[in-house]
Amino acid sequence: MADINQPILCGTDFSETSVEAANIAAAIARRLGTRLVLVHVGAIRGLGRVDPVLIQSAMAEQQAGLDRETARLRAQQVEVEAQLRSGSPFEQLVTAAVEANARSIILGAVGHGLGHRLLIGSVAERTAEASPVPTVIVRPGGNLLTWLKGEHTVKVLLGYDFSPASEAALQWIGRLRQNDASCEINVVHLYWPAEAAKRFNYQETIRFGDNPEELQEPLRREIQERISQIVPVDSVRLTIQPVSGSPEGSLYEISHEQKVDLVVVGTHQRPGLGRFRFGSVSRAVVQHSKTSVVVVPPPDPERAN
Repeated sequence: MADINQPILCGTDFSETSVEAANIAAAIARRLGTRLVLVHVGAIRGLGRVDPVLIQSAMAEQQAGLDRETARLRAQQVEVEAQLRSGSPFEQLVTAAVEANARSIILGAVGHGLGHRLLIGSVAERTAEASPVPTVIVRPGGNLLTWLKGEHTVKVLLGYDFSPASEAALQWIGRLRQNDASCEINVVHLYWPAEAAKRFNYQETIRFGDNPEELQEPLRREIQERISQIVPVDSVRLTIQPVSGSPEGSLYEISHEQKVDLVVVGTHQRPGLGRFRFGSVSRAVVQHSKTSVVVVPPPDPERAN
């Protein structure tokens, strides 16, 4: 049973995808025995410079929409706390999550043009990059809600790279499995053969696409040791393969081949230009994945229980 003081937080803009995300958030909150904090961030900035009456009208309309969605979710036998906020959507969602001591943020993925994403990023991307708690980004038409209803097993892919963020993502998978064992877990480790060859003193020439067992085996042992501390090793499928192109591209291919329902990745949450200098696998996965994504931040000692 979850701590009632750690709710599920869901951001909504009342779109079809947000409704699907809210249904998933409500189902998770109900299963965990906790409450749902439903947040709508109103787009009212600047209206006051045109006519103060407009801002009151906009707020009233948004409050009415939030009230309707709150009533709909409460009919699903879940406790709902509604919040209407204004300002930057991702900043307000993160602030609300911190204030509520939320265990996770759930959002519907809303598409934008490529230029818009490159300039300012989507709300989901920016929330995931700033949130101190895991962010679940729901793609429309997925199988998460039917899984929560017990209708089938969910297939989960975890991208693992030994970083603190991926260790936190592995911990998240462990909690998922603890709360519901009806999930298939595939841990995927993508490696650079030249780096692994140097580390393990492998002397043979490595050609493009090679995946020698002499490199796979020590990596497998190390990863299985980490996995065994969280979940039984025999319950996890482990895929180890060399990077061909970009890591996120390989993750797309594997997730498509295995028809997964959920991709889980860690995020380093690099500030500012660091994201562009070093790249961000998690951002690329959120932008382009066709399936729902969970982005897990590095552990925060101040939030540790």
